Amino acid sequence: MSKVNRNDPCPCGSGKKYKKCCMLKERDLSAIRADNREIVQEAINFITYKHGEALKNWVESVWYAGIDATQRKGIATADQSIKNILNTNLLEYLMAEGVFGAPGDSVEDGESDDKDATGKPEMTTGPVMKLVLDAVVNLSDAQREYLEQLHKQPLQLYQVAATDPGSSFTLHACAEKKAKDILIEDKWISRQLDVGDTVGLRLVQTGGVWETSGAVYHIPDAYAAELQEKLGKAKKGDDSRTLIHFWLELVAAHV
Repeated sequence: MSKVNRNDPCPCGSGKKYKKCCMLKERDLSAIRADNREIVQEAINFITYKHGEALKNWVESVWYAGIDATQRKGIATADQSIKNILNTNLLEYLMAEGVFGAPGDSVEDGESDDKDATGKPEMTTGPVMKLVLDAVVNLSDAQREYLEQLHKQPLQLYQVAATDPGSSFTLHACAEKKAKDILIEDKWISRQLDVGDTVGLRLVQTGGVWETSGAVYHIPDAYAAELQEKLGKAKKGDDSRTLIHFWLELVAAHV
């Protein structure tokens, strides 16, 4: 696709110049997305500072559940770019679906950094998103809506149906053969994907436009069918855990 210049007719067909039409909308959308990223980072900072011990336990007991010592060593020696993606994926999963004090956590593991009246550590329990929404002040309605949406939208497996590198890509949900394809306008992730790729993503909407939440679980072609089979057999509510742990095992093996 050729680049649209400021003074060109807007591609939407409005009859206006691009700079007076969709260019303004794109700027507004970019500003909203930047604001959303900022509030997510603020929420992560809050959880890290106020609930550090509970966070450490969650990483060990949930994120790395079922990952043995050999696999952990493999993950530790992965390329730095993969580690960066891993860290992004971990924090996104924490914010979207993390629960502190889940079954299997010990009292000590669930302790927070706060103290009660007797000086003993208070327990940190409940969904991470609720802890954030209850504690982070001065959230705008749009920011609260975005965070709630992040919590409600599922992590799903998609196949890339089309790409326009540096601009957008189109997705088809693997589990929904008759579902409509979804256009994602994303300059960064669109450069990482090829048609036919299988990828785990969580989609949210900003201004009525679909975007990714930031997490990317790229599944090599040789393993896509195996993962789809596992997801098909997974218990209700276990889709995210199944997809994430499958991806972590691939990272550990440096596939």
